[in-house]
Amino acid sequence: MKLFIIMVTVFLFFSIALVGSTQAGFRDVCCEIINYKTSIADNKPTLKEMCIGMSASQETQKYTSDAYNSGIKGTTKSIVMSGVPGGRNTERFVSIEFAIAMVKDDKPEYHKAIFVRSDQNGQYKIALVPGRYWIGPKAKALDPEGYTPPDSSFSEEIAVVNESVFTQIDLSEIRYAP
Repeated sequence: MKLFIIMVTVFLFFSIALVGSTQAGFRDVCCEIINYKTSIADNKPTLKEMCIGMSASQETQKYTSDAYNSGIKGTTKSIVMSGVPGGRNTERFVSIEFAIAMVKDDKPEYHKAIFVRSDQNGQYKIALVPGRYWIGPKAKALDPEGYTPPDSSFSEEIAVVNESVFTQIDLSEIRYAP
C-alpha cells in the first residue's frame, strides 16, 4: 500500500511539473534557441557579400570582425594633476570608454566609429584590420561638429595598425585637482 501511494505521489509530481513547464513555455523557448542558432549558422555572409551594399555600421562591423591577428591594445589611466604647487599627481588604471574610427584622406570617419571600454584594470585589446585609426573621446565621435571638451582631457591618438601586429597605445584622461 505504501509503495502504491509513493508511486501515485511521484506520478502526480511529474505530471504537475510537465504541465507547468508546458504552460510556462519552456519547450517553446528551447525550440526557439535551437532555431536561432541554426539560422545564425545558415546565414553567415561571405566577405564578398559583406562588401556589397553595406551601411556604415555594417562596414564598421566588417573592419572589426574580419581582423584576425592585428589591432590595437593598451592601457587606460586617469591622472589627477595636483592643485598644490609641488604636490604629487595621482595616477591609476581605470575603465574608460573611448572611440576608434578609421582614418581616410587624413580625416577620421566618426560616423563609422566603434566604442571600446577598457576593463577595470585599464586593459583593452581590439582586433582591427590594418590601417590608420583615430582614437579619442566617445563624445567627439558621436558629435564631432558640436563637441566641446569637458574639464578633463582625454588623449587623442592616431594609430597605425599593421598586419599580424597589435599596436600598443596607452591612453590617459587628465583631470585637475582644485
